Amino acid sequence: MAGKKQKRTANNTKRTIRGEINHAKEEVRVTLASTTSLIISALTLVAGLAWNDVAKALFERLKEKFSGWGETIGLLLYALVVTVIVVLVVQRLKTLQEKVGGKSIK
Repeated sequence: MAGKKQKRTANNTKRTIRGEINHAKEEVRVTLASTTSLIISALTLVAGLAWNDVAKALFERLKEKFSGWGETIGLLLYALVVTVIVVLVVQRLKTLQEKVGGKSIK
């Protein structure tokens, strides 16, 4: 009888250890996914800022060609172009998220 009890205790201990290992693996996966997501966001911001400088320079050139209302028209065109691009990208990302069925990592 004592031998059976020791076997049960050993099996329960193995199950508990396996459960803890699986839990630790899942924590590592979540941490890695979160870290990767944050790094991608940071790199995207850097690229976006670089393109922002390019767009500003292009619209600065356009602004010089207009007279009087040139600066205002250039800024308006810049804001419109950026807004359209952002809306299109956000729509595509939402569509992708729906197809994948992914959930945000908390």
